[in-house]
Amino acid sequence: MGDYSQVMHEEALVARILSQARAIYGPKYPYGSTFDVIYSNEMSAGKDLVAWLIVYPMPDNAAFKTGKAVSNEWTPVLKSRRIGGKGTGSTLQRGYQDLLRKLRIMMVETMASMGK
Repeated sequence: MGDYSQVMHEEALVARILSQARAIYGPKYPYGSTFDVIYSNEMSAGKDLVAWLIVYPMPDNAAFKTGKAVSNEWTPVLKSRRIGGKGTGSTLQRGYQDLLRKLRIMMVETMASMGK
């Protein structure tokens, strides 16, 4: 897979993750909250990668009107397993796939609880 097609595939995975996240976690956060996907190295494991689903909760609109400082803090919502260098595909791609797998399992549980 060329660099461009790999990037496009990773972007498609992120879009799927965000869609699932909004459906599962959206009702738990204030309207206007923004979900995002980030990644980092796992400090205790050297070069292993961990992908994270995070949320930026929508700040209180009153803070904007009064000119107060608005926090840009985010909250981790879901973490992938540690992804090492061994395996097929990029470590980033495999991290995203692990997040998506976890979200799909949660979606089945969510739909069952809704009687769907």
